[in-house]
Amino acid sequence: MPIEILPSYLINQISAGEVIERPSSVVKELIENSIDSGANRIDIKIQKGGIKLIQIQDNGSGIIKDELFTAIKKHATSKIKSAKDLERIKSLGFRGEALTSISSISRFTLTSRTVGQDKAWKIYIDDHQSDKRLQPATHPIGTTVKVYDLFYNIAVRRKLMKSEKSEFNYINMIINQMLLCHFDIAISFSHNENLIGYYPAIVTETEKKKRLQHVCGIDFSQCAMYINYKDNGLYLYGWIIDDNIIKKVNSIKYCYVNKRVIKNQLINIAIKQACQSIIKNNQQPSYVIYLEINPYQIDVNIHPAKKEIRFHQPKLVHDFIIQGITKSFKSYKKTVPMNIPNFEKYKNKLNLDKLQRNNFFSLPNWYYRDDISDIKEVKKNASQHISIYKSQYLTTYSKIFGELLTIIKGNYALLKKNQKLILMSLTMGLNYLKKAQLKYSQINLKTRPLSIPLKIKINEYDYNIIKKNSDILNKIGIKFLIEKDHVTLLTIPLTFYFYEYNLQVLMYKMLNYLTKKTNHSIYNLSAWLASYEDNSKVIDWTLLRANILLAEIEHFCPDLLNKPPSNLIQYINIKNTIDLLNHDHGCM
Repeated sequence: MPIEILPSYLINQISAGEVIERPSSVVKELIENSIDSGANRIDIKIQKGGIKLIQIQDNGSGIIKDELFTAIKKHATSKIKSAKDLERIKSLGFRGEALTSISSISRFTLTSRTVGQDKAWKIYIDDHQSDKRLQPATHPIGTTVKVYDLFYNIAVRRKLMKSEKSEFNYINMIINQMLLCHFDIAISFSHNENLIGYYPAIVTETEKKKRLQHVCGIDFSQCAMYINYKDNGLYLYGWIIDDNIIKKVNSIKYCYVNKRVIKNQLINIAIKQACQSIIKNNQQPSYVIYLEINPYQIDVNIHPAKKEIRFHQPKLVHDFIIQGITKSFKSYKKTVPMNIPNFEKYKNKLNLDKLQRNNFFSLPNWYYRDDISDIKEVKKNASQHISIYKSQYLTTYSKIFGELLTIIKGNYALLKKNQKLILMSLTMGLNYLKKAQLKYSQINLKTRPLSIPLKIKINEYDYNIIKKNSDILNKIGIKFLIEKDHVTLLTIPLTFYFYEYNLQVLMYKMLNYLTKKTNHSIYNLSAWLASYEDNSKVIDWTLLRANILLAEIEHFCPDLLNKPPSNLIQYINIKNTIDLLNHDHGCM
């Protein structure tokens, strides 16, 4: 077979195999293009896990008409002009390979409009061997890229695609990576015409913590230590946590260098080494870490998909990361007092409205504050404090009921107090807590967006009931989109263990409750939700969850402390057991 130069379309398809592995690769490349264009709003729509359609629309600077065809040519870019530019890359994209690679393996549409144009222009490419068409279009300032039928012309690659659900999960992971880095950009994400999530641009630190909680989970956001360290022109910041604390969630490892998502062995090793003295049993830390470094000190041009980077001074970076994490651990003073104040003594001095607005599972803000004069007496009397990163953190979250030793048969907390053993029903404790919490309930409770909105079929009668009570439902945290034959649940309250329930069953039962009642109020609906029990779902009580429940009960249910009901607490008669053992010993 003679040696021949391959045609350009085949070269592009081969190159695409290096850049585009699956639909999520397309999403990543197009989002990065949008960010580089200065967009502060990006809308992502996919169908069939991105295999049928990927659509990315932004409000960036756009592409002028005369450059649309140039934009899809190989190595066409506005990011670099010379070899020197490779030494100081600040943009996410720069290789000029994404659009030409994507357009060579899909049915591709690019529509764009700039500030100086009175209308937009669109090009459509069905195959690189076919004619490319340019036509006017209606479009706001910015760019929209539509990618249909990915790998339709490369059968072997299309066969390698996984299920729709798997490809969706890959894309969702990419979006989560972007959400944790580009807080100043509003992002919406839809799958098969269903809104998965809308994430507005972040302005405050509180909003940033909410987004962290959405991506990494409530345990991570509440327990992670914040890192903030600068030295020698390097800046390290982010969150890190011992995986022992969040065993029930998947390992979290997000790493960014100059706002670029990267995988780097040097950084992983440095983080692990820094945590060796803190995290026992060879456990891996979970983290969301950001490193800012002079662009001259890194080389990002070593991987087609820009997943990896190389440091010019690796030892400097390695030692800096270890030093930053180690110093942050040493200076971290987030502690919990052992002797917790009597609720009656302090309840008038606490802002209960603010306390209630906190997450249902979070300890009150004053728990960790050092500057409140009313708490000084508590701090003075406390014999010791509990560091959030010591192993005893999980078993000494609260002390009034006693020290939590373990969970028995999945639902009972074994406590030790004054040399006595106590058994507490966690289910009953939760029931008492939910009812007590209603005393302090306020409107507009914090909500939790569903990762995948739930579509529930309804009839005309249900439709009218929901419309009639929509204000109350929204105020309590249940937000939805309603149509004649179905309602799409978007958010749920963070209270009442909602995310543990079968939401479809709950919604139908709630509709039944609303049907029977003529006059409704936030209080009545809250009371019904608090008393609701999902018998099909058993709560998985971990030490962390049980400790937080104990702390919440101590503050919301002061009446239970003096005379705990018999269905909540039972003392274990250890004396009888010891007497039996001594009797058996005497018979030997």
